[in-house]
Amino acid sequence: MARFVAIDVETANSRRSSICQIGLVVYENRKIVDEWTTLVNPEDEFNVINVGIHGIGRKSIQSAPTLPEVFMEMQRRFAGACVASYGDFDRSALSQAATRYGLSTFEGQWLDLQHVVKGAWPAEFSTGGWALKKVCARLGIELFNHHEALADARAAGDVFVKAQETTNTWARDWLGMGGATTTGGSRLRPEKVAAAIPNSSGPLAGTRIVFTGELAMPRGVAEAKAASLGCRCTSGVSKKTDFVVVGDQDLSLVGPDGMSTKQRKAAQLQAAGAPIKILDAAEFEALLRQYGHS
Repeated sequence: MARFVAIDVETANSRRSSICQIGLVVYENRKIVDEWTTLVNPEDEFNVINVGIHGIGRKSIQSAPTLPEVFMEMQRRFAGACVASYGDFDRSALSQAATRYGLSTFEGQWLDLQHVVKGAWPAEFSTGGWALKKVCARLGIELFNHHEALADARAAGDVFVKAQETTNTWARDWLGMGGATTTGGSRLRPEKVAAAIPNSSGPLAGTRIVFTGELAMPRGVAEAKAASLGCRCTSGVSKKTDFVVVGDQDLSLVGPDGMSTKQRKAAQLQAAGAPIKILDAAEFEALLRQYGHS
């Protein structure tokens, strides 16, 4: 999946269901192919604090459509795409607004781009400081008119594109990581080892894979790519393990043979007849290319 939709919403008050503006930007192959924005009549009160942030007041939305009137237009753009938002607020707001009006759940698989930022640039953003404005400034991405829905959606989408380019990934490779949600909005497992959800119809469905050492791509990205092929990412090596991917090791932590505990156990099991394949980083990337996931 190389198609994704970046979304941002603004609300009239502290209730997330009070959406008063929506911005959508559609990307295909990392390029913008469509943009859409609309003011929305939230049929709710406007709080002075919210108005001070985004500048949208009651007069602005007098002739604007309500959410049910733009629902199908949004669904059309969501079709067949990953829906990406910067943080959980936008997904939650749309979910609560849909529930308020008795609308069906918005179609699409959702991804929280804050988790993408932490996965793509762990040294810079893993422990905090990933506000959209700060991240855009650090990455050299223009963010004009902050808190205008279309501008924020475009900036968030451009951050996602930059993350894909930096890690040599596509939108599909990030699905199933911590922060992604299913169509119904339920949260997937947290971002850690085994966080990536295996693709049950993938070419390697049913296999188990273990990573040890540092790869050129972030660990979370490597796990997501393996999971997209159907591999289950596990933290320990056993007789049930099919692949062990060995990256660069910290020589101060490994034994005199240069092997990590995981690699050493895999080698021992392999010598005892277990059909474990031990791959270096280049061989793992070749495996991905073999199945079209380079």
